[in-house]
Amino acid sequence: MKQDLKDQLNNLDELSRRQFVARTAKTALGVSILPLAGASPKVLAAGGGQAEHCIFFYMSGGMTHIDTFDPKPGTETGGNTKGISTGVAGVEIGHHLPGLAKRFKDIAVVRSMTQKTGDHRGGSYWMHTSYQPRATIVHPSMGPWAQTLLGKAHETLPDSVVIGGGGNHPGAGFFGPALAPLPIGDAERGVQNSELPRGVDERQFDKRLDLMNSFDEGFRSKFKTDEVSAYTQFYDETMNLMRSEDLETFKLTNEPDYQKKLQDYGNSRVGKGAMLAKRLVKSGIRFVEVQSGGWDMHNGIDGAMQTTGGALDKALSSLIDDLKAEGLFEKTLIVLGTEFGRTPKINANSGRDHHPRAFSTMFAGGGITGGQVYGKTDKLGIAVEEDPVDPRDFNATIAHALGLDLNKVVYAPSGRPFLVAGHKRDRATDRIITEGKPIPALFG
Repeated sequence: MKQDLKDQLNNLDELSRRQFVARTAKTALGVSILPLAGASPKVLAAGGGQAEHCIFFYMSGGMTHIDTFDPKPGTETGGNTKGISTGVAGVEIGHHLPGLAKRFKDIAVVRSMTQKTGDHRGGSYWMHTSYQPRATIVHPSMGPWAQTLLGKAHETLPDSVVIGGGGNHPGAGFFGPALAPLPIGDAERGVQNSELPRGVDERQFDKRLDLMNSFDEGFRSKFKTDEVSAYTQFYDETMNLMRSEDLETFKLTNEPDYQKKLQDYGNSRVGKGAMLAKRLVKSGIRFVEVQSGGWDMHNGIDGAMQTTGGALDKALSSLIDDLKAEGLFEKTLIVLGTEFGRTPKINANSGRDHHPRAFSTMFAGGGITGGQVYGKTDKLGIAVEEDPVDPRDFNATIAHALGLDLNKVVYAPSGRPFLVAGHKRDRATDRIITEGKPIPALFG
């Protein structure tokens, strides 16, 4: 009978299904990441881990490794990027990151990332989920995985938030809308639609909600499926947030000494995202992703790096200082990732093209041992020479820091098994085992 109802829901014309989904999502703060329907999982046991929070900076477009964390000055591929000292013998990073160079004792850089695809969407998906895209399923990103394996961290606030993301983010995947990250398009504007429309008081607003619910009641009664229940839960939790005092945490301008902080972090997309992320983890949100573009540097890479690289350096440097000042640094894992690197060879337009064979990522705080570089590329930055790390290992490292059980099997509604850092079947034991391995050197 339950399957029959699901079939009826799936057989609705596309407009009918999307009207229900769109109305729910629109009422729930006008979301830009449309969560995908699926069954809500049971809360599972957690492992150990020092980090209580994670701020994941995702550099959309393919961050150049040679002009950031793996410079090759004086070589045919080095371009105009110079190396600057980090205070660690033999370790330099690009001159566009002077703030991070001064704070390198708190930072661990991975120079041996490697990726299977040079496609933006496919590379981003793999970095976010540990799985390659499939037409039949959407895999969860790390925030929903953490909530699934550790339970909900806060009664009212969402467990995960994505700042500046777009519609291609995998969100909660098959975990369903109840675990979907709350999307914030603009850090300075915060949660949109959180204030009542002009001329509408709270009593009138409640009447509108009651009217909308009465229209949807027949739909929900007829189609009592996991998908519809998950959307209803997503809606209810969002309405609770709208009426909660905790909503103030999303108002960036409420940050003490806001104008001074804005100068410190930088009046940029990534700077404001970093400042809001700090406010959110301080309020108890477990996983915050800050997305920032501008890294698809096919043209004029020197000028682009001054702007984009400079903004990132300022934002991350101020975040590290702020988290330390507020006693949150050791509790908060800072991660910097991207979908792939850029070609060592500079093209005819003074830019660099897509290069999945080698790129860099960065970790700090949350139990990470700073002042080190893991992995190595060749002298021209073309290929990984030592200790290759792929997206599954990258996510396994995040999971380990947060105390997620890498071996806990979770089943999608289709019945297929999945693990937080990818999986394979052990031929000897026929067991499902993890593919991603944490980088032990990063934890000292």
